[in-house]
Amino acid sequence: MKTALRTLCIVAIITMMGATAVMAGPNQTATDVNNTDYYGLVKKIKNNDINVDFQALRLSYTKTPDYKPYGADDSAKDTAFDALNKNNYAEAVRQAESVLEKNYVDLDAHMLCRIAYREMGNLEKSAFHNSVLKGLVGSLYASGDGTTTEKAIVVISVREEYFLLNANGLKSIRNSSFVTNGHNYDKMDVENKKTAEKTIIYFNIDIPFGWLTKNLQKK
Repeated sequence: MKTALRTLCIVAIITMMGATAVMAGPNQTATDVNNTDYYGLVKKIKNNDINVDFQALRLSYTKTPDYKPYGADDSAKDTAFDALNKNNYAEAVRQAESVLEKNYVDLDAHMLCRIAYREMGNLEKSAFHNSVLKGLVGSLYASGDGTTTEKAIVVISVREEYFLLNANGLKSIRNSSFVTNGHNYDKMDVENKKTAEKTIIYFNIDIPFGWLTKNLQKK
């Protein structure tokens, strides 16, 4: 039920965002965010300043203590999806916003807020989260279109990969990880849920893989 609901909710943003899996852009794996203030950017957004660099926002989040691309506790999001399924929109918002307190670049949480606020009749807040979600997804596509390793979509978590697949009506058939030219990639063999057309999408996973390697070395 949770998986089905997540899929339905995520697919619902396709029309809203106009996103497709073929949106070209430069691969920006070397973006320097050491001097970018994640918390300052979040503060600007919360003050309704949506004209921020969302890619810098996502990448600067990876420099914070809360960044955990693997094994993060998704219990609040699971509770939020359950609440949304039961039309308990206030609880869905409460749980989703608790996720955003630690991870303001979480795509699922903004999507949950967008839907729940809309159902509650708070169109202003729904539109706000819609704008943030569009900015975050747009920053993913700005890094590449995923057609080759050179144009791989730069992600900071596996959850971003599956969000994009679901948003484009795709399902993963097979996935594998590999290293080439000093970079780490996830190769996703995917299938269109409606047409059964198969294709391959590449994701650059240097950032989450680097985090994992660094933390394993500490143990």
